[in-house]
Amino acid sequence: MDVEVVRSGGIAGLRLTWTVHVEDQPDAEEWELLLERIPWDDTPPAPPEPDRYEYRIRCEPHEATLAERQVTGPWRDLVERVRDAAEPQRGQRPTRDA
Repeated sequence: MDVEVVRSGGIAGLRLTWTVHVEDQPDAEEWELLLERIPWDDTPPAPPEPDRYEYRIRCEPHEATLAERQVTGPWRDLVERVRDAAEPQRGQRPTRDA
């Protein structure tokens, strides 16, 4: 199972992607418990915030997109854990078709 976190936006509009293969982690069971706590179907609405980060978090079959200020609680725990476990891959500003 893979967990992918994509951070995009900000003033420069750059995109960073972190991917973790849960089965390769020494504490895979803790990862699975954290993923069970994620409220995939209950992301609160947020108004657009220009020049702020947006996070797309994916763990098949789930996917959620959150504004920076929505990344709290278990969402924050997951994002921080993924960022600590994986090196970021840099990407350019997404195109309108991406």
